[in-house]
Amino acid sequence: MKRYILYLLTLVAFGFTACQQEVAHEDDSCCTKPLATEELPDGTGSLAIPVGTLTDLSLYQLESDWQNQNAEDVKLYEFQDKVQLVAMVYTHCGYACPRIIADLKRIEMGLDQYKREDIGIVLVTMDPARDTPERLFQFAKSNNLDPKRWTLLTSEQDNIRELAALLNMKYKVELDGEISHSNIISVLNENGEIIHQAEGLGVEPDETVNAIKGLLQKI
Repeated sequence: MKRYILYLLTLVAFGFTACQQEVAHEDDSCCTKPLATEELPDGTGSLAIPVGTLTDLSLYQLESDWQNQNAEDVKLYEFQDKVQLVAMVYTHCGYACPRIIADLKRIEMGLDQYKREDIGIVLVTMDPARDTPERLFQFAKSNNLDPKRWTLLTSEQDNIRELAALLNMKYKVELDGEISHSNIISVLNENGEIIHQAEGLGVEPDETVNAIKGLLQKI
């Protein structure tokens, strides 16, 4: 796992642009230009991993400690055995992050026929100094995020950066406290492996919905 993490970390570049209130294009983030995700190893933007025991490609191999919006201690492996949508946001974000959540809700609407226990949605903060569990709880409440499906996580900055590297997420805290970041929604299978990623804002949800449906048919 350490070798795999080091491999991914070599892919991460640190060219970020400052966040702005206005953006020119539909797929722009709060940054002046969205930060691109690297192509996944199979060259298609997805990973096809057989269902079974956890592999070195599983995010659930990480042993870091996390807290959810209820201030409960959790480990990432506790999210296995269920398809998970994962995105990184921060609650003080004024533009991109609310749109990421809106995109997640659109995906969720496309999966109405499935039970809550079939699919989870995980939001990971990039701003642990301000996004305490209490703050995350209020944020989830104000955004009408169903606590039976949505989990908001915080941890130490090093743990967050490690997970971001595995998700191909790039972010940088600017001097004014804003965070420049890429906008990626990841789909994890029940073993915690990335099988699909959607990059950008306002992306049509059909491809992601179909990727999740394909997973659920195999479970």
